[in-house]
Amino acid sequence: MTVRPAETTELPIVATMMRDLWTEAGDYDFSDETVFVWERPTGELGGFISCSVRPWAEGCDSAPVSYIEGWWVAPDLRHVGVGRALVEAVEQWARARDFVELGSDVELDNVASLRAHGALGFEPTMRLQFFRKKLIL
Repeated sequence: MTVRPAETTELPIVATMMRDLWTEAGDYDFSDETVFVWERPTGELGGFISCSVRPWAEGCDSAPVSYIEGWWVAPDLRHVGVGRALVEAVEQWARARDFVELGSDVELDNVASLRAHGALGFEPTMRLQFFRKKLIL
């Protein structure tokens, strides 16, 4: 199992994985994030996790806080420890920078991600409903 920091040349591949995670992601900018990837024995990438430092995060007690911005594992690599290894890489990254919490979020209908977070020791802190109101019709 190989987790390592992403190389700059791999970020377009990671952006493609991001679009698999969020179809509306478009051209994603990782410039304020640290990205780790899972490298298959063939050299191809099979997953990624990106993290950042946020000034604060909903449900976290500390500030600033380390935060998972995106986390995706190829379907054929799920349930074999790849997701756990990616999260552990971020945990090590955060601890090395003296953070005491790691925040993350999941859309409420993403049952698989909710379960994965729970299995890795994340605890739910709050649920939010986002709203918008268009001002120009």
